[in-house]
Amino acid sequence: MKDEAKNVPVVRFNGFYDAWEQRKLGELGEVTTGKAFSSTNFDAQGEYLVITNKDISDSSRSQNVMTDRISVSDDEIIQRYNLGGENILVTMDGVNLGKTAMYSDDKALLAQRVGRIKSNQLEFIYQITSSNTFLTVMRKLSVGNAIKHISLKQISDYSSIVPKDIVEQQKIGSFFKLLDNTIALHQRKLDAMNQMKNGFLQQLFPENGEKFPRVRFADFKDEWEQRKLGEVGDFYYGKSAPKWSVTEVATTPCIRYGELYTKFGAKIDRIYSYTNIPKENLKFSKGSEVLIPRVGEDPLDFAKCSWLTIPNVAIGEMISVYNTNQNPQFIAIYFRAKMRLEFAKRVEGGNVSNLYYSYLENILLSLPPSEEQVKIAELISQIDNIIILQRNKLNKLNILKKAYLQNMFV
Repeated sequence: MKDEAKNVPVVRFNGFYDAWEQRKLGELGEVTTGKAFSSTNFDAQGEYLVITNKDISDSSRSQNVMTDRISVSDDEIIQRYNLGGENILVTMDGVNLGKTAMYSDDKALLAQRVGRIKSNQLEFIYQITSSNTFLTVMRKLSVGNAIKHISLKQISDYSSIVPKDIVEQQKIGSFFKLLDNTIALHQRKLDAMNQMKNGFLQQLFPENGEKFPRVRFADFKDEWEQRKLGEVGDFYYGKSAPKWSVTEVATTPCIRYGELYTKFGAKIDRIYSYTNIPKENLKFSKGSEVLIPRVGEDPLDFAKCSWLTIPNVAIGEMISVYNTNQNPQFIAIYFRAKMRLEFAKRVEGGNVSNLYYSYLENILLSLPPSEEQVKIAELISQIDNIIILQRNKLNKLNILKKAYLQNMFV
């Protein structure tokens, strides 16, 4: 009785009371793999997509992908390896080993080293195979030196505790399919907003060497003025506030350079860290500074600059501080949109790189009138706010799904 009590989920649909039972994937469905197509037969104009392990980079409900193509005339091969209908695909080797996807396309064929699961309870099984537990077990079972791999038997033998009643499996599968579709919808909305923002950034700023953007607000017709960074502002470095000084009991708000990469967008309006360094050893903001990371790993990331809107915040070392007579929010957006390559060209160092502000002072900017700067900054800020709201909705849905998975499975 105690074992049966353990094999019951916390949350169930009404009308189901029996304990769940241990079953292998091979008992819940049919596990097969694809054909060893020769890459010499691939043809960009081929009739069929060839789905390989590189096409399953994340556990998801995949749609058609841009990948290799092939023409096949053998009806037996087409029938055996065609991916029409619903399929769960499992990557059997390489860097994506153990990752799974739902896939359906009658104009696609399955390649070797990708497992396929067919079942009349596919939606339920997908919640098992897309879990971190399945991924972890498959990677632990993998063998090989240069390229790790798993076998069809290892996939088939993977066991999980499942409902005895097929109807309960169906209800659980349908519930999570609806939740997954809702998550996918919000992800598409977020992607669309990011694409729209990138489109605006491309159109609202002139190309290098040009003096007019492609798109402007009404009533602005003058050409943008080219000025050097050092002509419209000045730099200094932040001071102290090392990692060891940031504690839960410290009281002095601070910004550390790593947070420019991980916490903030073009505007800083919230503080995450507090330092216990004496105030006389710190440098504080006035609420108009643009912060530029001075240390990093990827040269293209140094343009992740932010306008610090809050006064009396300690600015940590490894940050270049830019005070400008231009609109600081516009400048931060400008740096992020147009200065990635310019900053990257001036980075020095190897694994840990440095960007000294003295190398930035001669960079040319194209600057519109201050009123136009404000309008551009306001527009991008509004889009950023919508993106943040959409991302928060998506995060909440993912948290909700995680909670349901913990409570609706044993």
